[in-house]
Amino acid sequence: MMPMGIDRVLVTGASGKLGAPLCEALLEAGYHVRALCHRYAVGVTGVEEIRGDVADAAVIDELVAGSDAAIHLATCKEDRDALIRVSVQGTFNLLDAAMRRKTLRRVILASGDAVNGIYFHPQPVPIREDLPLAAYPGYYPLSKVLEETLFQQYYCQAQVPTVCLRISWIHAEDDILNHLTVAGEGFGIPVWQQLMDAQQRAVYGPERDAAVALRHPDGRPMLRHIVAVEDCVQAFLLALQREAIEGQTFLIAMTDPFDYVEAAHYLAQRLGIDVIELVDPVGQDFCIDTTKARYVLGYQPRFDIRRLIDHALTFRQSGASRRKRSGYIG
Repeated sequence: MMPMGIDRVLVTGASGKLGAPLCEALLEAGYHVRALCHRYAVGVTGVEEIRGDVADAAVIDELVAGSDAAIHLATCKEDRDALIRVSVQGTFNLLDAAMRRKTLRRVILASGDAVNGIYFHPQPVPIREDLPLAAYPGYYPLSKVLEETLFQQYYCQAQVPTVCLRISWIHAEDDILNHLTVAGEGFGIPVWQQLMDAQQRAVYGPERDAAVALRHPDGRPMLRHIVAVEDCVQAFLLALQREAIEGQTFLIAMTDPFDYVEAAHYLAQRLGIDVIELVDPVGQDFCIDTTKARYVLGYQPRFDIRRLIDHALTFRQSGASRRKRSGYIG
């Protein structure tokens, strides 16, 4: 018997960036994994894949009845049409089935630090779990506020054994290389072409790459907190195994935010490319406090920015194909 008496784990939204690595780790840990897939297959041998929609209450009810735990990854990203159907109806279906069926010993939500406003709002102190939710504009941040609220209330009102992992921006494979270089495919924000002047755009592009040393208008290096997908997977496994954490939220990120200038010089040295200095007129520094996750869950992030860059370079040099993702770049 696995820890907490959990053997069968249901994963919704399993075809996204986090889904496949998480499913692989769950299988390796000895769990039987059932993945609810809407558009794309997970593609992991050993996973029991079920085609369906989280908005279909009958499908969710049947899956919950045959599971010991659920990990809720399904979300709407920046899809206005999916916001209510997936993030509200789908989350409600899962939690309500858990309340009625009483088969689930743990229900874990993949939330995001978007609920705290991160890059878009000033952050004078490290972001903690107890700060008020103040999401930046967008359907994805709104979806996470709604999902967290439903999880909190189903725990408070019906003692559904929920746990929320509020995750920083996830990087997998060579994502960090695509983010930090101007010739990359473009990953996340800012969009470098929008910050470059005409002379910089004339020099740098597909034929000549550069690593971005991002600064504030006053010259200070931009600081940003992210997380490696491998560390996210670690957090989910811990959240399945730790007792007496129901109703709690944990922030999941690297131990420290990274410095864009330091990261750019390190990457430029590794790749043999230039460093380009850009200024972000709107971005805000932020720091995620992972103290609670480290001391209560036992979370120990293994990746800092240098190790993440090294890992991404090894992936790219291996010639391995990227996993198919759900279609959202970010």
